[in-house]
Amino acid sequence: MSERPDVDPSVLSWCEVATGALAANTREMRRRVGPDVLLGIVVKSDAYGHGLVGAARAFTAAGADWLVVNALYEAQALRSAGLTAPIYITGRVPAAAAPAVVAADARLVVYDADVVDALAAAGRAAGRPVPVHLKVETGNQRQGLALTDAVALGRRVARTVGVTLEGLATHYADIEDTTDHRFAMQQLARFDEATSALKEAGLDVRIRHTANSAATILWGRTHGELVRVGLSAYGMWPSAETYAVAIALEHREQGGRGGFMPTLVPALSWRARLAQVKDVPTGAWIGYGRTFRATHPMRVAIVPVGYFEGYDRRLSNLAHTLVDGVRAPVRGRICMNMAMIDVTHIPSARAGTVATLLGADGDERVSAEDLAGWMGSINYEVVSRIHPSVPRVFL
Repeated sequence: MSERPDVDPSVLSWCEVATGALAANTREMRRRVGPDVLLGIVVKSDAYGHGLVGAARAFTAAGADWLVVNALYEAQALRSAGLTAPIYITGRVPAAAAPAVVAADARLVVYDADVVDALAAAGRAAGRPVPVHLKVETGNQRQGLALTDAVALGRRVARTVGVTLEGLATHYADIEDTTDHRFAMQQLARFDEATSALKEAGLDVRIRHTANSAATILWGRTHGELVRVGLSAYGMWPSAETYAVAIALEHREQGGRGGFMPTLVPALSWRARLAQVKDVPTGAWIGYGRTFRATHPMRVAIVPVGYFEGYDRRLSNLAHTLVDGVRAPVRGRICMNMAMIDVTHIPSARAGTVATLLGADGDERVSAEDLAGWMGSINYEVVSRIHPSVPRVFL
């Protein structure tokens, strides 16, 4: 592909993030949930590999209400960058970090009494209560409390100065990887039971939230007062099953007239400059372990990206890159910091030519789903494991 004038020529590999795509996906999710539901966009794990601060700015500019992170350091980075939107921390925060939570003006999930007490002390010291969200276990067996324990912790929050009970949350175990959503609906029913139990205990929960991307797309009944949209905000479907169910619902709900299926626009591309192009004779082995042997004279290009940068070793001898809009297959094992590709059929390839590892070049595209299929994994892993040292260029 042609060179980008806004990328430093000394940079060997970079990711391009289309802010217009992030904005379009945000607007699509807003259309999904309507104006009365808080639209939370998940920007954990470096915004699924897209770049934490740049992606957060694009999402909030496009109308996202909340930003959702996994860790305290992510909330701190967003605040340091000037982001003012409400931030919800979904991962573990130890009690000793309570003052930092208050300083970051964040709210977080709780399931430990010692964390609640530490947050309360920090909130009192700051002169403002810390909003907390109870996590109730409904069937995923990750973070969270059994119903009776959740009610007990909720009562503790209610009688403790310095914290305030803002939300109730859970997380689905199997709403993405299936076309049978009976278990997810059982989880939702248990969540509704928890809501009722808290109400009977005299606890007012203003914000209830269960919905990830798949739930937000498929089932309006899961939306509650807040949705936590992750992968779909970056333009990717959570799974082939989610896509198939959405198509079925399109026909059932709209009679095939359209309007139900969201339009998702992938935002991320990954490029690299070829480091070398060399001739390889018939019979020569390529790479560690001698897993590929040339059966004819070849031209092989060295891509300065390997598994350290996030180009997974499982892609060896399986993946394709794009060079000048033509597919160039990976040959031999992917190394720690480089990979070899076959450019015999691409006479324009030379050192400095830009190769596309993920994204479009001309009429061809390598999608995150393509890479996930070759890896035997999921698109989440493909994008989130691109190393932070690879620069993100927001277009």
